[in-house]
Amino acid sequence: MVPVDEFKAIKVRVTECLHLASAHFGETFPEIPVKFDLTGKVGGYFCVHTCRTTGKVSKYFRFNRVLVRENLNEYVEQICPHEVAHYIALSKWGRGIMPHGVEWKSVMVDVFNLAPDRCHAMNTSGVENIPFVYRCDCQEHRVSKRKHNKMLRGGKYRCNTCRKLIVFVREDAAIDKNINVIPKLFVSTADAPLSEAHIRQIAGMIIEHQVLALVGDPLMTSDSNLQQLAKTLKVSAAAVARHSNTNTLPGGVTHAIIFGDRQIERQQRVATAFEQRGVIVRKVRAEKA
Repeated sequence: MVPVDEFKAIKVRVTECLHLASAHFGETFPEIPVKFDLTGKVGGYFCVHTCRTTGKVSKYFRFNRVLVRENLNEYVEQICPHEVAHYIALSKWGRGIMPHGVEWKSVMVDVFNLAPDRCHAMNTSGVENIPFVYRCDCQEHRVSKRKHNKMLRGGKYRCNTCRKLIVFVREDAAIDKNINVIPKLFVSTADAPLSEAHIRQIAGMIIEHQVLALVGDPLMTSDSNLQQLAKTLKVSAAAVARHSNTNTLPGGVTHAIIFGDRQIERQQRVATAFEQRGVIVRKVRAEKA
């Protein structure tokens, strides 16, 4: 249900690579933020940003959350060391070096014992989005937004088969192949109020998932907070409810998030009962606000 474990694996691997480099060079390389905000076909990126007003330099890693979920082994084995090697090379030899020069290659080979491959070999078909449909005399053509915009500005493209100009027909609704659907999500904080901290934590656990229906534990007394969670998860208000019977479980639940900070035995029974029904259950503790 939740890609959080995969994100954690990436952060752990980055830390391991930093420790390997520290042991090799006999100096400490501080940990820097790890973000999962890249899109498209780019797998990872080591960023250095200098603020124009303050001159403050910030460094961080960026990874593609969709590709992480679909290619975790590739990330752990190659991409994380690749990006960490950029960080180490910059820290050791400064900005005057080439991005994939001898310094970076030496870190990949001598520190991580890996081939210094510049590009990843992951399947990126899942992140491609080509919703614009064009037509020539012999077939339909699907065109990316970038090429579509070029043609709006006067660019012309011909079919490689019939050699006729392709003409815009329609734009299909974008279908995000990377979104996993949760048909019905059950959330329980026992008798604790559903707080903003809970909502943020739940939203973070189901990144890249689309929730179709949401049901709350009957012990959770605040309907307004449940509606706020629904709004955060982009669930229709008509598909939100609080289960009415404290002695039964709601039907049709496919996924459940159970907070075990209060009424621990009761929460464990609820989680076990759902698991016996084949529900995917995530048992967690609330993060501090």
